[in-house]
Amino acid sequence: MLRKLLKPFTQRLFWFAISIVAQFLLLLYLVLWASYAKGLYLAFLVLSLFSLFAVFTRSEKPAYKMVWMFLIGLLPVFGGVLYLLMGNKKLGYFSRKKVRRFQQALPDKSDFQETADDDLYRSTPEYRRISAFIRNTTGLPAWGNTECSYFYYSEEFFHDLLSEIRRAKRFIFIEYFIIGEGKWWSRILNELHEKVKQGVDVRLIYDDMGSINVIPARYDRKLREMGIKAVAFNRVKLHINPRLNFRDHRKIFDIDGNVCYTGGLNLADEYANDEIRFGYWKDNAVKFRGAAVWNFTYLFLEMWMGVWGSDDDLSLFLPTVSAPSDGFVQPFGDNPLKEANTAESVYIQMITNAKRYVWITTPYLVPDDQMMSALCTAAASGVDVRIIMPRCPDKRTVFEVSLSNCLPLINAGVRIYEYVPGFMHSKTFIADDEIAVVGTSNIDYRSFYLHFELSVLFINSSIVKAVKDDFLCTFELCEAVTAKKAEARGPIHRAVRYFLRLFSPAF
Repeated sequence: MLRKLLKPFTQRLFWFAISIVAQFLLLLYLVLWASYAKGLYLAFLVLSLFSLFAVFTRSEKPAYKMVWMFLIGLLPVFGGVLYLLMGNKKLGYFSRKKVRRFQQALPDKSDFQETADDDLYRSTPEYRRISAFIRNTTGLPAWGNTECSYFYYSEEFFHDLLSEIRRAKRFIFIEYFIIGEGKWWSRILNELHEKVKQGVDVRLIYDDMGSINVIPARYDRKLREMGIKAVAFNRVKLHINPRLNFRDHRKIFDIDGNVCYTGGLNLADEYANDEIRFGYWKDNAVKFRGAAVWNFTYLFLEMWMGVWGSDDDLSLFLPTVSAPSDGFVQPFGDNPLKEANTAESVYIQMITNAKRYVWITTPYLVPDDQMMSALCTAAASGVDVRIIMPRCPDKRTVFEVSLSNCLPLINAGVRIYEYVPGFMHSKTFIADDEIAVVGTSNIDYRSFYLHFELSVLFINSSIVKAVKDDFLCTFELCEAVTAKKAEARGPIHRAVRYFLRLFSPAF
């Protein structure tokens, strides 16, 4: 019992949080001391004015800018310093140079197969705009000649993954937000170790913050000793830095460039319900075999160049298998270093283009004004808009914000459901039996503005039907959220929600 009570105080995340808060308070004291004791008040005020101007003119979504403008206005002496420390989202010169060099090294698509862009534009003109938007903002095309499989349950995914790892011949690329020590990761790690012994090139990127409480510090060193080229993305540092919020939320398990998995699942036991934390964990995953795997390989190698630094001959990683077409498949990435919020824009286009219905699952319902307006307008126009969110939250503050967003949506005609057995973690959109998106992007500011994310667009694919079937089964396990439940319980509760909503871009 005592060990359980003391456990939070022995974890890295606790001491990291203590360090950041202590530094923040110390910095605040030093700025105030310098302002009033040393007569530098005017200098800090001018810095805040320049910062306010920079925020106002930067190319960001209004909601994200609003938070910084509020903070700088509320703290006119300290706000400018805080913005310099935490508000910079731009890549440095050398990082931009790396990205340009990587893009110039891209192999010609005709080296292995023609993309399906032209076929998609001809056969489904109503969805040409969405696919072309993805291509123009990310450079990643749509593909045919790709076989797809949908996993309704986590256990199926893990068993299938282990069987594919054993078939690897050339390389295995892994990029996950969380890898956690336990039954499933131990099995995966054993298979990876065997593949290293066989000469397979195994590379792994995991997010240090995402995995902070489920693996030991410097876990990448242990993996490198086993022969796995491993690196922690954006390693947690015990000091305030401008890229502290950037996290790698993607899920990629790429085998030989021919088979790849993605979805909401991370590589830890709670995702397979072997460890219960928030009731039954509902999630999904998709398996790809064929041409579309190239988009995943590209995204991984782009990230690998940034975190590891090696230059690869990209032509060595092209797909080498042909698979029967299963509609159109377009994997794409999103990151905070680009002006376009690709995933959010795709979601909004699906909502506004829907003629009959659009159904959504998300663990967090924290839309910005643009998405909120799209959802309300679609519902008020007669489109069947439904959203499934968790009954058992993993983050109470975000859950309160999600509930506060329910009321205007319900009043507009959106039907919102709670997944009664536990936590809904899958991130899926489906519209009109023809188009769906499965990926890693939540409906919140962190996914849209601060995380590296990954999604897959499916058009006229068997995955669209599989996603709908999953929805229909899940609705049976849900209860509708009423306007009464979504309302705040009193003035204090309402004030707390207003405060949390104001700072929701920072969640």
